Amino acid sequence: MPFDPKSAKKAVKMELLYEKVLDDLLVNQEKLTKTERVKVFVTLSNYIFPKTKSVRDQFTIKQLKEIEKQGFMDRDPDPTK
Repeated sequence: MPFDPKSAKKAVKMELLYEKVLDDLLVNQEKLTKTERVKVFVTLSNYIFPKTKSVRDQFTIKQLKEIEKQGFMDRDPDPTK
């Protein structure tokens, strides 16, 4: 879908609609059950929080590659175990 004045107007309308819905949820959150609150949080967090890979995984992979480069007798204990 190309981004043109028509699609920009639709995007603005959707943003306003989302803002109204969020405002309503914040004002009336006391009326929601705990389960409903959790569902709202999970749904919103999927859109708000970025999807990134763990830094720890990248660090562990780097460590394992360094261990593989060492000779068999020179290896330290595996840091992942």
